[in-house]
Amino acid sequence: MKSNLKKTDIRIIKYEEYVKKYPQKAYGFYCLGRLYLMLGQYKISEEYFIKSLSIDSQYTLAKIGLVESYIFRKKFMKAVYIFSKYRQDINNKYIFRVKLVRGVSSFYSKNNLFSSDSIGFFSMIFLKYTMHYAKGLVKKESNNIVLKILLCMYYLKSGESNIFVTQMFKTCVYWDGLDDSLRWELLKALSDVGEKLIFDTNIAGKFLSIPNSSCSDEYVDMILGSSIIKGNKVKTCEIYNLANKFNKQISPNVLWRYLYWSRESSICDYTVYDCCKKLVRLGWMDKLVAETLLKIKDKKIVKLTKDDEHFLKLYGYI
Repeated sequence: MKSNLKKTDIRIIKYEEYVKKYPQKAYGFYCLGRLYLMLGQYKISEEYFIKSLSIDSQYTLAKIGLVESYIFRKKFMKAVYIFSKYRQDINNKYIFRVKLVRGVSSFYSKNNLFSSDSIGFFSMIFLKYTMHYAKGLVKKESNNIVLKILLCMYYLKSGESNIFVTQMFKTCVYWDGLDDSLRWELLKALSDVGEKLIFDTNIAGKFLSIPNSSCSDEYVDMILGSSIIKGNKVKTCEIYNLANKFNKQISPNVLWRYLYWSRESSICDYTVYDCCKKLVRLGWMDKLVAETLLKIKDKKIVKLTKDDEHFLKLYGYI
């Protein structure tokens, strides 16, 4: 943590020098805004994003940063309004929309504002009034991403459940870029009212990681299996490692798919060895498992155990 803070401080110094050298470039001020946002200094980040836009009014990344700053400063209606103002620019590119969704929805796991235990009585009354006003905007602002994410976060914490809330959850749970914790909570809430979207592999494939240690083995299977199909090397290996950390039992079928995918992706590391071990322990020994173990032995990635050698001999591979 200290190392990350030090790196951020160094980058701040770097971009402070950059804006002194190039005061007419919006990029430097945007980067400073993003760095202060990471540090939790939201008022300063807001000022830098505004400065960036004052230099280049078309700088879409600064517009997204400004929305995020307002969210984390708890200026919810201002964030809704700013998105409405810049909606076309942000929605023009898929990558901008995903970045906005990710930034706004990350508020759910980083801030406990929506919990009644975390704020005072009058603050809660004001929050309820704000959210009531926000709900009234939905018809007029039906395409407002920020508005819908805010309402989803609030309804999850308040426990309110009706057709309106269910439909809101069903809409947002499919959005690319949605914070993993928020997507998981939406899935659970929908499951509680009979909406079995937890079986939708399309949604499972949108998780960047395992959102919660309470995820069932079956759902971890779906997340890992979907990640294998998408083929992102770093993400898939991280999911496998996290499944081990949470002591999740991955099914033999998904283990074998992970092994096959690893070979096709030229990955040969400890996760691959661990996968082989699990398959052998489950009584699954075939040519792919054996050849992978022999490759691991030849490359000296891991020293095979006596049991590993025994099974390879038993099945006639050495």
